[in-house]
Amino acid sequence: MIFAFLLVNTVVGVWRRQRILAVMAEQRARFFRNSIVNLAVLVAVGSIAVDVHPDLTAADVGWRLPEGNWSDYLYTAYILVLLIAVYLRSRKGPLSPGTTVLLPRTGGERLLAGAAAVAFGVGEEFLYRGLLLAAGTELLGLPLWVAAVLGWALFVAAHVYQGGRALFTIGLLGLIFTMLYLSSMSLVLPIIVHTLWDTVFLLLIRPRPAVAEQARAEEEIPAVVVETPVPVPVAEPRRLRAAAPE
Repeated sequence: MIFAFLLVNTVVGVWRRQRILAVMAEQRARFFRNSIVNLAVLVAVGSIAVDVHPDLTAADVGWRLPEGNWSDYLYTAYILVLLIAVYLRSRKGPLSPGTTVLLPRTGGERLLAGAAAVAFGVGEEFLYRGLLLAAGTELLGLPLWVAAVLGWALFVAAHVYQGGRALFTIGLLGLIFTMLYLSSMSLVLPIIVHTLWDTVFLLLIRPRPAVAEQARAEEEIPAVVVETPVPVPVAEPRRLRAAAPE
């Protein structure tokens, strides 16, 4: 049921991408609130399902300390480099429309965005990495790499609404998160790095219009020509002498 819900949401997101972006631009706070509630419910239901299932444990879905080696810290360092690169790029040029629409504009939106960053980090890593890989390998008998690719593909597809320019970065991030989870078999490091990424993205990057939108806005603004008034000399009317009777 959990993955059916995620799959339906993903299909709807791909099908109605433009509509979703338009709604998000007008109701950004509502998007953050809905995301927090939905992910909290899915994590709670998934945790209960794991707890009552006889063939799954909390450790199977990644709720344990990391067991990896130095590669975990290498992946973490690479994420930090990407964070710095994206932040510096955002200061020099505009982002894609699908990315810019997510950035909060008001204090209330920034507060919700901070909470949403935590929800994204915990919820998405639990669902697309921990729970999906455990269910795929332990319950369905899929090879680990098949379950990992499936989780990565669903993760990327769920962000299609952000547009093609953002999907490359999202796909790379999903790949790194997956490798970080597989090397440590723990959700701790992926959740920390994912939450840090979303926090920097949502709270430190300032919204800027895309190049095409800015150019279009400039074309729509008519040029205002201010003309300096030129004084026009006015001829003084001639005085007519009334003819006096002789």
